[in-house]
Amino acid sequence: MFNTVAERSGKGEETRHLVLETALNLFRRRGFERTTMRDIAEAAGLSLGAAYHYFRSKDALVLAYYERMQTEHENLARAACPPDADLRTRLSMLFRTKLDLLGGDRKLLAALFGNLGDVSHPLSVFSRKTVAIRERSISQFVAVLDEPSVPDDLRGLLGRALWLAHLGVFLFFIHDGSPKQARTRKLAATLVELVASGIPLLTHPLAAPIRGRLLDLLAEVDPARGAKT
Repeated sequence: MFNTVAERSGKGEETRHLVLETALNLFRRRGFERTTMRDIAEAAGLSLGAAYHYFRSKDALVLAYYERMQTEHENLARAACPPDADLRTRLSMLFRTKLDLLGGDRKLLAALFGNLGDVSHPLSVFSRKTVAIRERSISQFVAVLDEPSVPDDLRGLLGRALWLAHLGVFLFFIHDGSPKQARTRKLAATLVELVASGIPLLTHPLAAPIRGRLLDLLAEVDPARGAKT
C-alpha cells in the first residue's frame, strides 16, 4: 500500500511538472494572454479537468514559475559565491546569477511585466499572492549585506532598497537588445560598485547627517510599506 501511495504521489508530481512546462512553452510561443487552459491541457495530452486539478488558473501557473525561479536563484547564488567572498563579489554574484537564470525568458517576462508592476494584480511582485516569494527575494539582498562593514541600522532598509533597485535593472534587462544583454550587465556592475564603495563612507563620523537622511529615504521607499500583504 505504501508503495502504491508513493507511486501515485510521484506520478502526480510528474504530471504537475508536465502541465507547468507545457504552459510555459505555450506562454513563450503564443504569449500569456493568447494561451488558454484548454490549450495547455490539449498540448499536455490531458483533459481540461485534469489540468485544473493541478493548477486552478493561468495565474497559478505563473506563480509556480515565480517560485521555481526564486528557488533556482537561491541555489545558483549560493553555489557561485565562495564563503569568504567580500561584499562586492557577493553582490555581483547575486545580480549575475539572476540575469543568467532569466536570460532565456525575456520574451515571457516582457509579456508578464504589465502585471508584475500593477499592485492590484495577483501576479504583481507587490501583491498578497506573491508575498512569500517577494520576502525570500528581499532576504537575499539583506543577507548579502550581513557583514561588519555594513551598519546594523542600515542593513535591513538598504537590503530592501537594493531589491527595489534590482527591479529597475530587471525592467531594463527585459528590453535590452544588446548582445547577451551586455548593457544591463554593465548597469548592474555599476550599481554594485556604487553600493560596495559607498557603504564604508557612511560609517565615517562626518557622514552622520547624510546617513540620517539616507535612513529616512530608505524607510520611505521600503517595499514593505506599500506592499499589499
